[in-house]
Amino acid sequence: MVQIKVLLADDKEVFREGLARLLDEQEHIEVVSKCSNGKQAIKEVKETKPDVVLIDSNILDCDSNETAREIKESSPEVQVAILTDSENEQELFSAIESGATGYLLKDIKVDDLVKSIDLIGKGEVVVSPPLGEKFVGKFASMRQKEAESQTVLTQQELKIVKLLAKGATNKEIAETLFITENTAKVHLKNILGKLGLRNRQQVAAYAVQQGLVTDIIDTEEKSG
Repeated sequence: MVQIKVLLADDKEVFREGLARLLDEQEHIEVVSKCSNGKQAIKEVKETKPDVVLIDSNILDCDSNETAREIKESSPEVQVAILTDSENEQELFSAIESGATGYLLKDIKVDDLVKSIDLIGKGEVVVSPPLGEKFVGKFASMRQKEAESQTVLTQQELKIVKLLAKGATNKEIAETLFITENTAKVHLKNILGKLGLRNRQQVAAYAVQQGLVTDIIDTEEKSG
């Protein structure tokens, strides 16, 4: 039974088609579209409504970060992951800031890729090792500021931070906390302002850094 619909965006046909075949072998995954450039991916997301979009970091026409940003703006419920050959930490940070919840190295094992897609589909942040350490390190320099900021958050806001890190939507947050969806949005805006963050993904990273949840998944360690 199909549980996760995936859209692939990679300008290299051999890699794109090979990956599509591998994923289609998984009973719970369906590849709903295969795109050769960023603009096509943005268009196809609206038509095919995938759960997860995998974008090559060097995609043509519209770079991967801009593609991710446009997808998240038009379809916030869709999870985006960047596939890359690069371990450059700045590229990792840029991808996360653009709204991606996954940053995966292309040499990832098939089983780990499938596991990562499952987790990303649930809204969890997944970063391939050794990039996970760099991702956490990005926020290490902000520990003092974040610790001070945490004391400013209300108990309700802390609950929302934990829910966001687990991939909850505004609707799910509202239902869990018995508040309106609009109130959940207001809380999120206040949280971003207090923490000096820009999006939900950074809030998830904040929660991980502060030990509120464990949401950065090291698939290789888990599979071991």
